[in-house]
This record gives sequence, C-alpha cells and structure tokens, in this order.
Amino acid sequence: MEIMGKTRNTQKIVVVGDLVASRSIPGRSAVQNELKAALKGLNGKKRSDLLSPYTITLGDEFQAVFCGAERIFPDALRIMRAIHPVRIRFSFGIGRIDTPINRKQAIGMDGPAFHLARTAIEGLKRTKNLFVLAAPAGIDVALANGSLDLVSHLVRKWDRNQFDMLLGAFDRHPVKDIAVDLGVTDKAVYKAVEAGAMKTIIRIFEEITLHIRQIMGDV
Repeated sequence: MEIMGKTRNTQKIVVVGDLVASRSIPGRSAVQNELKAALKGLNGKKRSDLLSPYTITLGDEFQAVFCGAERIFPDALRIMRAIHPVRIRFSFGIGRIDTPINRKQAIGMDGPAFHLARTAIEGLKRTKNLFVLAAPAGIDVALANGSLDLVSHLVRKWDRNQFDMLLGAFDRHPVKDIAVDLGVTDKAVYKAVEAGAMKTIIRIFEEITLHIRQIMGDV
C-alpha cells in the first residue's frame, strides 16, 4: 500500500457514505455491485480535488478524502442516482488529517476530519435525513444542516429521471439536451425542475459549498 504526502494542520473534507437499511435490501449483492461501479467511475475521472479515492470500507459503507468542496454534492447525487431506489446517506467532515494521505485507498488515515465524519454519520442514522455537515468546534453549520434536511425531504422519493434532471441542471446543461437524453419533452423537464424545486436545491448546494470553502480558508 502506497502512502504519500502529509497534510498536517490543513483542512480537508472526509466524505462517508452509508446505504440506508442495507441488510434488508432485496438483491443486496447487485446493489453493492452498482455502488462499486459508481465509485469506480468517479475515481476514474481526472481530478485534483479527490486526494484519497472512494473506497468501500465495511461492505455497505465507503469513504473518500477531498481537498476542495466543489464536487462533493454532485458526486453524492451521482452515487444516489446509480443505486436508486436504494437510498444512501452522506456525512461531510471538515478538519485536519493528522496522518499521511493514502493515495491508493481511503483507509489507514486518522484525524479530526475522520472523527467528525464518523460521528456525524452515526447521528444521521437516527434520522430520515440523507446529508449532514460536520465542522470543528466553534464553527456554526446549523443553517447549512437545516438546509440539507430540507433537501433530504425533497429528494427522498425522487425517481432516477429527477436525479438526472438535477444533475443536468447542476452541470448547466441546456434543457433541450436534458430532454433529449431522457427521451422526454422540454416541457416535462421544465415542469419537473419547478415541481422538485431543483433550482433551489442547486442554490443550497452552491451556498453550502461556499460556506465549506470559507471554513477551509479557500476564499
């Protein structure tokens, strides 16, 4: 196992994902394979923000380490879309990593960012929400988490097309292109975007991304 690079006294983001009610999922093995394929696809992209790749750690859980916040929410949506209708929850822990970064797998590392993300995912399991942000003591993320609770409520019952539409809108794809890709009319896309409050969701994710960047000292 190759371990490279130290990141002491710098802020990183640890993402922890967990399948909801995984032991009762019909066709659990197939879902796990879909999850593996989705994570492999994200790991395969050329990107500088993903310091330690998405790694399945406990069969139904996975984690990764980021140095920037811009893609954590689009990634989460793509993973959610890939294993739909199975639901998945995410925690995002901001803090130091006190060990060298493992560039091969997101294992064998430690630090406050991991502790925050792990504690947050355990707390999330006691709710119906799908996202939670955890930051060092003294940093207020209550408004961000209230907004993420609202997003969770909106997307819990979505179908795959709605996730595709949100992702297309997030990536600034023209409505016409989204409609062609999904085999629906432009009107259907406009209607779904409005009914699902997708522009509001995108704005929430963008504002929280900016808040994370401020916490990390990126802006």
